[in-house]
Amino acid sequence: PIAVLENIGSAEDIKVQPGAVWAIPEDAKAYLLDLLQGGGIRLHIDYIDLIYRTLHDISETPRAAYGGVEKDLSGAALNIELGSLIQKVTRKRTIRTNAYHQRTAMILKLAEKYLGENFDGITHRVVWGPILPQDTARRAQNEQLLVQAGVHSRRTAMDEMGIQDPDEEFNRWLEERERILEMNQQFRAQSTRGGARERAVAAEMEVPE
Repeated sequence: PIAVLENIGSAEDIKVQPGAVWAIPEDAKAYLLDLLQGGGIRLHIDYIDLIYRTLHDISETPRAAYGGVEKDLSGAALNIELGSLIQKVTRKRTIRTNAYHQRTAMILKLAEKYLGENFDGITHRVVWGPILPQDTARRAQNEQLLVQAGVHSRRTAMDEMGIQDPDEEFNRWLEERERILEMNQQFRAQSTRGGARERAVAAEMEVPE
């Protein structure tokens, strides 16, 4: 605690402890400083909030990123609330994407030199995940509508959905589609042959009048 002495010219060895006795003049006054009086609590809280805001501004990480959102926000509102964080992540991703491309190019050159293989024509890319949580079901519906309307291709839709290798996934889809068509054709052929046999048996069983 802080001791306050009023109307006292000088003082030495003032001890603030239980049972301490202070000898002061008649017109003097001694008391402990109450840091919480006169709105002191609000002053401390405002100072702590100022420190928090300073940390959030310097780190470009709003309070909402730590779960400080007191109400449910839609996707657009959440993007606005976390705008500074999104800009920070986007900036870092842009810088690191170029660095990853350069590193991959150096790795391929070293592989060509020491393995004696040719990697010309090989393309590489960096696939980043979504910064904010995404509604996968709604996003899939939107991509389906865009593909059906001819706005973009299936590969682009896969890329937007976060598929790491859209070309490989598209080839798998083509293989599955081809196998399904073959199975359907075989099933139809068997159904046709079975129907013809049933009609032949029925014709033999008919008794002429």
